[in-house]
Amino acid sequence: MTAPRQPIRRDDGELCGFVAPLAGGFAALTVFGGHLGTADHHDEAAALVLATGLASLAERWLLFGDGDDDGQIVCIQEASPDGVTLALDYCSMPGVPTLRISADELRRGAHRLQRA
Repeated sequence: MTAPRQPIRRDDGELCGFVAPLAGGFAALTVFGGHLGTADHHDEAAALVLATGLASLAERWLLFGDGDDDGQIVCIQEASPDGVTLALDYCSMPGVPTLRISADELRRGAHRLQRA
């Protein structure tokens, strides 16, 4: 059984991301479960989520699929604990193809997102 992720919220209640236990440390995760970094202690991972979790949503990410070593640059259009909607290009403009990936697909490893 996997240990549950702990939500990390700002003082105003806004969800910034999650902290999840790892073997020997903790993972700092975005609201959709994207990896922000790792830390030895829970409080360090929580501080990383608070410092970079929401801002990372405005950055470019790389989308990897099964057997894809190069990745595709994407922009996040919408993110929630249920998943993420991506613009499949350097910028999110009308006409750019999009892809919705559920949080379950990310957890299963069907797709992987990494900050570019």
